[in-house]
Amino acid sequence: MFIIALFTSTNSVAKQKFKVVVGLSKPPYVIKESQAGFELELIRQVLTNIGKTPEFIFIPYGRSEKMLELSDISAVMTVNQQMFPKNDKLSESYINYQNVAISLKNRAIKLRSISDIANYSVASFQLAHKVLGQEFAAAVTDSAIFIQVANQRKQVELLLLGRVDILVMDIKIFLHYLHALGMSEKQNDIQFHYIFPLSPYRVVFKNVDDVARFNQAMHKYKLSADYKILLKKYNF
Repeated sequence: MFIIALFTSTNSVAKQKFKVVVGLSKPPYVIKESQAGFELELIRQVLTNIGKTPEFIFIPYGRSEKMLELSDISAVMTVNQQMFPKNDKLSESYINYQNVAISLKNRAIKLRSISDIANYSVASFQLAHKVLGQEFAAAVTDSAIFIQVANQRKQVELLLLGRVDILVMDIKIFLHYLHALGMSEKQNDIQFHYIFPLSPYRVVFKNVDDVARFNQAMHKYKLSADYKILLKKYNF
């Protein structure tokens, strides 16, 4: 009886949910409705490979920094060293986003550096002032209008309606929503300003022991045929 009870207890722990905080939908990286997307599926598979059963908790990205303080949260994904400085519980980078500044061509906006953003009204994703570094944070402080939008589809609408001069967001997310809004033909009217470096993202864990295991499993997964299939599925 003792052996059976011990086995049952051990098996229960192994299947315990590993709660991972993730932002709201941002296709093609995260699709809440279908629990899919390139980034979410990558994280799910790597965690599964180290014996975790991930349960994704979807919240506005602006709240994600504080969520690790909750007792039942095991990890937060899509974070970086600016959000969690000098933290030994950060994984290695598992994905890069290409954030860009986006404007309408008829506005004839010229951006030679991040600091030039200060001259325009701006809508960005939440926590962009931390994720994109001090130069961007200083620029938007001087901007006449700077709003951070939880729903990135709304960001795209703000630009198309002429409510802001510039969007700051990942180019794949922008193009996805442009297509979803039935505005693909508008792409010729759009100017992309590549003034930001790639944004590498990591996972921050509550338990430091999970970091090395995640890193090792991630490297192994990225060499697998399954990862190649995932890349092809989302045209990455």
